[in-house]
Amino acid sequence: MNYEESPSGLLLPQSMSHSYKTANPFNRIVENWMPASGDTDEALLPSLEVLRDQSRDLDRNESIARGAIENITSNVVGEGLWPQAKLNHEILEISEKEARGFEARAENLFRLHAESTALDFTGRSTFPELLDQVLRSQFVDGDILGVRRVKEVRKHGLLATAVQLIPGARLTDPLDYQGRQDLREGVELDLNGEPIAYHILNRGKYLGDRYAELKTMRVPRYSKSDDIQVLHVFHRRMSDQTRGEPLLAPALEKFKQLSRYAEAEIAAAVINAFYTTFITTEGVSVLDQRSYANEYSAKAPKQERSRAKLGPMTMLNLLPGEKVESPTPGRPSPQFEAFFQSVLKQIGPSIGLPYEVLLQHFSASYSAARASLLQAWRFFKIRRKWLEIQFCQPVYEWVIEEAILKGLLDAPGFEDPLKRATYLKATWIGQEMPSIDRLKDAKADEVELANGTTTRREIVESKGKDYDKIGIETAKDSAHSERLD
Repeated sequence: MNYEESPSGLLLPQSMSHSYKTANPFNRIVENWMPASGDTDEALLPSLEVLRDQSRDLDRNESIARGAIENITSNVVGEGLWPQAKLNHEILEISEKEARGFEARAENLFRLHAESTALDFTGRSTFPELLDQVLRSQFVDGDILGVRRVKEVRKHGLLATAVQLIPGARLTDPLDYQGRQDLREGVELDLNGEPIAYHILNRGKYLGDRYAELKTMRVPRYSKSDDIQVLHVFHRRMSDQTRGEPLLAPALEKFKQLSRYAEAEIAAAVINAFYTTFITTEGVSVLDQRSYANEYSAKAPKQERSRAKLGPMTMLNLLPGEKVESPTPGRPSPQFEAFFQSVLKQIGPSIGLPYEVLLQHFSASYSAARASLLQAWRFFKIRRKWLEIQFCQPVYEWVIEEAILKGLLDAPGFEDPLKRATYLKATWIGQEMPSIDRLKDAKADEVELANGTTTRREIVESKGKDYDKIGIETAKDSAHSERLD
């Protein structure tokens, strides 16, 4: 039997080789690569607070990291996401006219409530602004809670339903949890692994009040009527993941190192922008020069040279053996831009953005720029759909349910689970993908429509518009034109 020395010095039979090269004990390239084993929570939860603080620091102080988060948020949320009610009148056993009437009234009611600040429990943000905050908090902190609340209806108000946003940083295990296996950094799980409650740190302690009592409040995920009342919004990448991971987590180190490199280059360039000179001495030691300078100054004090800043028409008296030299600037480094771009090209894919979109710099051809936009837009659409499911649709259901119970909407048979789900069904529309050449895109839509590969509704809704409203307005325009003729 043939033996081979392993990196640790042991003689092992060569038959113990592995199908995967990196798992081979004889592979010296990866001999020190021994990552810890464990599930997602074991890897993420102990590091979550540090990752969150580092992400917040980059968001506050690093322009490209901040720009990436703003770029994604502005494209996913844009001017807001709005529902289009979609009722199946056959399931509801009502006429199609009644279904269309319910849809229009439900959309209007939600919009009236959501465009005001009444939907925000703090009374400061509209629904689009809440979406913006939810998405940004998820990117920076990893997760955020949306809690269903009921607040007093003010004069001229419509509904009492409100949403309270609670930062994920306030989710924490209670002090007396004593290693309970059903708690995961503030998330309480049942035997099936389903969240049943959230433990939230009191606001005073979270804000840093040293005198505030350190305690948590347990908030059940479901109300007494078995309706969901807490939304834990985070991107669940792995099946065993309980808390959210900040978007920048895999790129934190590169972002920080790149930021330091850029700051060093900028500082060096600023220093070199000043006209700097050195006075050099030849032939005498520093001690001899100082002795001579003292003697020279004593004999001719008016000729003494002192430290001075160079300015317009400045003249310096030099001591014997001294001369003025100007250093050759080495900044900015000619390799700076190439290296900077190279690192950003590595960072971009880790957060879902092509390099051109990350920097919002399109210097290549039309085809290359469009390819980058399409790639980024796929990511934006996935994130938008995720946001609709995690936050938008549940909030819409809370609002419409209250409107029905208050009699603002007529919904026969709402107590039936199937009909209830039908009444609350909606699709969501938002900002369209930016176009580099609208004429080319319009012609492409015409060709697809002629070939039967798309419909007018799909084209209109892909542009973030309401197809039914467009149809109504088009009919009005046609009727108006006919009257003028």
